[in-house]
Amino acid sequence: MPELINKYKIFLASPSDLSEEREYINQVIDELNLTFGSQNNIVLELQKWETNSAPAVSTKNVQDIINNDIPTYDLFIGLLWMRFGTPTGEYGSGTEEEFNIAHQRFLNNNNSVQILLYFKNSTPLSLSDINPEQLIKVREFKSSLGEKNVLYWEFNLKDELERFLRIHIPKRIQNLNSITNLSESTTVLNNDIIMTGNAQDEDFGIIDYQEFIEESFSISTHALVRISEATNWIGNEMNKKTSEIENLVAKNRNQAISLKTQRNLYERTANVMNDFATRIEPEIPIYIDNFEKGIDSFSKLIMIYIKDFENKEKEIDEAINSLDTLLLQIELALDNMRGFLNSIDSLPKMSKELNNARKNVVVILSEFLKKLEISITIGKEVHKNISD
Repeated sequence: MPELINKYKIFLASPSDLSEEREYINQVIDELNLTFGSQNNIVLELQKWETNSAPAVSTKNVQDIINNDIPTYDLFIGLLWMRFGTPTGEYGSGTEEEFNIAHQRFLNNNNSVQILLYFKNSTPLSLSDINPEQLIKVREFKSSLGEKNVLYWEFNLKDELERFLRIHIPKRIQNLNSITNLSESTTVLNNDIIMTGNAQDEDFGIIDYQEFIEESFSISTHALVRISEATNWIGNEMNKKTSEIENLVAKNRNQAISLKTQRNLYERTANVMNDFATRIEPEIPIYIDNFEKGIDSFSKLIMIYIKDFENKEKEIDEAINSLDTLLLQIELALDNMRGFLNSIDSLPKMSKELNNARKNVVVILSEFLKKLEISITIGKEVHKNISD
């Protein structure tokens, strides 16, 4: 039997410095069509100037061509980083004009379009990539959003953006789907139109996702435990080195300690710090990769509960409680790591070996803290969407 499929158009707007993210979003939409879309008889269609516009001549400006080629959509996604873009005449850039068109549509009818706006925070590979004038315009635009009651999100890596979009797009589409005046409906004979993503993706069920969650969170938790154990170990070792210094001072009756003795002590301290870095560095990707896999499966499991079952409140509450417990553990680890990072970063520059070891540990710990913060942000966003 033919099925009624609701198609939603998603327009992507951004300057040229986010080309990698623009391409990456294609994969996100394909996956959402396989998971969220197929379960809800929804098709998401990504619209970009690269694929939905064409060469032409305008009496106004080039942006006017894009505006005419992509006149309607249901969800606006805007991305900004260091570039604001090229002025269009009326606006400071094409992205700003596209945002204002979407925002005005929302003001005229808040059921007509949903808006997702993201700012990238990571630093570029080269300082030469930074244009101060462009960056100032981005910051001014960002500051103006508060007056327009626009809530935006921030990200550092494209993987983080992907996780946010996989949560936020379904939420905003569900907002639109609950409105009776749907933007566009299409009747298709089967679900082939939905199956545009990875053919290896399967139609997983509750048991599958429960197994994925258990395995992923178990691996992630064990990696976090190993990192915590390594942190406790180096904390004890650093305390031993501090006691050793105090004993040396006492033995020398507060006289100066020889440079040879000092260097030997600092070299051994540097070795301890390097050992610590070697222990935790391989654990970081194990932790974050499996945490994200677990969160992804968790979201899909909850979606099945909500859609296919009427009396699964107990299971949903249990899942939320387990997520809250996990997030609490991560927050505790984050607080401990911040304190330890500050203590390492504040070490005096006593020798080349110690300085290099300190820098190495600071870089690795800083990266790990970012991963923990991403985990908490993603987990809380999933919790928020379930509660709503």
